[in-house]
Amino acid sequence: MIKSKIAFIIGSIFLGGWAFAQDNKTIRYQVNSETSLDTLSNQEVIEEGNHIHYADRLDNFFEQLYLLDSLKQGKVNIVHVGDSHIQADFLTGKIRKLMQSRFGNGGLGFVFPYRLAKTNGNSAVRYTSNVDWDSRRNIYPVNGANVGLSGISLSTENKNLVIEMKIRDNEYSFSRMKVFTPTEEQLFNLGRTDKQLSLDSGVSKKVHHTIRSGESLSSIARKYGTTITELKKTNRLRNNTIHAGKRLSVPTKAKEPVFVNPSVFEEVEAVKAEGYYDFSFNKEQNKIYFYPKEDVDLYDLNGIVLENSEAGLIYHAIGVNGAKFSDYTKYPLFFEQLKGLEPDLLVLSMGTNEAFDRMSVEEFQEKVNAFLLELKRKLPNVNVLITTPPPSYFSKGEPNTLATEFSNEMLINGMNSDYAVWDLYYNLGGNLGLEQLREESLLGRDLVHYTVKGYEYSADLFFDAIIAAYQRYLEKKK
Repeated sequence: MIKSKIAFIIGSIFLGGWAFAQDNKTIRYQVNSETSLDTLSNQEVIEEGNHIHYADRLDNFFEQLYLLDSLKQGKVNIVHVGDSHIQADFLTGKIRKLMQSRFGNGGLGFVFPYRLAKTNGNSAVRYTSNVDWDSRRNIYPVNGANVGLSGISLSTENKNLVIEMKIRDNEYSFSRMKVFTPTEEQLFNLGRTDKQLSLDSGVSKKVHHTIRSGESLSSIARKYGTTITELKKTNRLRNNTIHAGKRLSVPTKAKEPVFVNPSVFEEVEAVKAEGYYDFSFNKEQNKIYFYPKEDVDLYDLNGIVLENSEAGLIYHAIGVNGAKFSDYTKYPLFFEQLKGLEPDLLVLSMGTNEAFDRMSVEEFQEKVNAFLLELKRKLPNVNVLITTPPPSYFSKGEPNTLATEFSNEMLINGMNSDYAVWDLYYNLGGNLGLEQLREESLLGRDLVHYTVKGYEYSADLFFDAIIAAYQRYLEKKK
C-alpha cells in the first residue's frame, strides 16, 4: 500500500438520531487519484460502534482473564500508557474500579510521587517529603536525567531524604511493593515506624540577598517571587528604605528541612529482582517510609508498584502531561523497566499532542510504529490495544481535524498490524459531537481535556467494549 497515493473517504450511515457511542457503520473506501467517486467499492469496511476492532489479537490476554476468572488464582496485569488524559487517573481510575469489580482487586498497581515532582496524579496515595526533589518529564530533550517507567525523573542528592507514602483508600492497602530505580544498586531503604512523624517544618526557607545600588524592595520582591510586605515582615522594616551593601532575608516557597533519624524505622528486607527491588509484608500496609541507603551520590526514583495478596486484576496507569509516542521511545529505560510490570495487555492512548504539533498523518504513524518496534524488542508476546484520541478543539474553537485523521490511520493501519484498536474518537461522536460534549459537560473548559464526568463516561464505554470482546472470546472457546 503506497500511502502517499491513497486517501480514505469516510461516510457514516446513522441508525436513528445522533448520540454518543452510536450504533452506526463507518465505511472507509480505499481510493487513489484515478478512482471515480461513482465507482467506489467498499472492500474495506470497518464497523463502528462501541467495540474492539481486531479483537482476536487480544486472545492471549483474554485467555489470562479466563484463567483468573475461572480459577481465582494469580494476577492479570493491564498497563495503560498515555498523555495528560491518563496522568490525572480520572479515566484509568474508573476503568480500574470497573475491571476489578468484575475480575477481583489485585492491587493499585503503578504509582509515582507526582506531588514531589510538582505535578498532578493519582489521589489514592499521598506523598510527603522533608527535602526538595528535581524532576524532568520525558517531553523534554534528553539531558542525562534518568527518565524511566514513570516518564518523569525524580531525584535528589540530599542524604537526609525521607518520603512518607500513605494510602488514602484502604481498598488499596498493599502487602507487596516493587521499587524501580535506574541502577542495579539499591538506593532506598523501606521502613515502618509507630512514631508520628512530621516531615513539614512549616517554616519557610530563607535565602540572603545583598542589596545593590539602585535596587528597591519592589525589584527584589519581583526577583524572588515574593511581596514587599513579606520582605518587610521578615526583616522587621518599618518603611521601604533600604541601603546598598546591607543583607536582606528573603522568604521562599520552600520549607526548612526536617531531620529524621533513620533509627526510628524498622527496615523491610529488600529482594533484588530484574529491574527493581521487591519488598514483601506479612500483613496489609497503608503507610511506608523511604529513606536513603548510605554511600549513594544520587537518589533516583522511577516508580512504585503496589500489590495485595489477593488474586485479581491490576490496572497500572502511566501518563505524562504533554507526552507523545516519540517521548517514550527516546528513553530506553522506559521499555526496560516496563518488563517489571509483567503486562498481559498494554493499552496506548496518545495522539492529542501530536495533533497539536500539527504532525502529518504519515509521521504520526511512523512514531507509533517506532514505539511498537521498541516494545516488541523487550516484550515480544504482549498484546497491544491502541485507543484513538478523543475529539477536541484547536485554539479559537477550531475542531481538531488531525484527531480525525489520526483515528482513521490507526484503524486502517491496524488491518495489517498486530494490535487491536478501540475507537474512542468515534464513540464520543467525533468532531460532529463536540457541541454535545460541551452541552453535556463532558468536555473541559480548555476544550482539550475532559471533565471527571467525561472521563468516567469514556471509562464506561471502554469497559463495555472490553467485556463484550471477552464474552465473544469465551463463546469462541466453546
